[in-house]
Amino acid sequence: MITITTTDLDITEYRLSFERPLARGEATHLRGFVGSAFPEEELVHHHHRDGSLMYEYPRVQFKVIDRTAHLIGLAEGGVVVERLWRELDRARLDREELPILEATLLRRREPLGECTELIEYRFVNPWLGLNQDNHARYAAARSDGERWALLERVLIGNCLSMAKAFGHWVNGRLTADARRLRPRTCRFKDQSMVGFEGPFRVNFRLPSGVGIGKSVSRGFGTVAAIQRKSSC
Repeated sequence: MITITTTDLDITEYRLSFERPLARGEATHLRGFVGSAFPEEELVHHHHRDGSLMYEYPRVQFKVIDRTAHLIGLAEGGVVVERLWRELDRARLDREELPILEATLLRRREPLGECTELIEYRFVNPWLGLNQDNHARYAAARSDGERWALLERVLIGNCLSMAKAFGHWVNGRLTADARRLRPRTCRFKDQSMVGFEGPFRVNFRLPSGVGIGKSVSRGFGTVAAIQRKSSC
């Protein structure tokens, strides 16, 4: 008999309010400003001191959700986010400097890991699930069924990668349902990319507000649970 387990993940969330609402893409500007203002905080800009990239799941993530800035700190990233909450009083977004009018710090603990039934989520911000190789396979797929199957494999891979990043061993088999995801064109680093929005299901607990896929430190792939099964 397979034992189903979860790992509790500490999450620190810093919500910033400015004098105007933000656009989704401004999460990148906010991350760039904070990375420049706190160069010693490697978890913010995701580079080692020698300039090399940190190939790890981002512990600090910048997002714009409902036109409001959110900084999410996971595990040890929570210490960094709490420091930003204490020390930030303004932000420069591109060429515009904005004072922080309201700063709220929230802490919570949520489970991460497999579940006995499918949980329904939606992508709050577009999910960048396709790399160069699987984008070519997605484009060459002959049917919606082939495309959905590919996206489901990628979703499962994203969940397994996140589990590994936080030391969680997945004992059971993961399944996913991507049939209601819809593609949309996204701009990232001045390039057009295919992202996906809409609901999906997977038998894996993802903490609300975290990101999966590519560029989660800039807000892409942020998930929110629609419904949790009581048996999970």
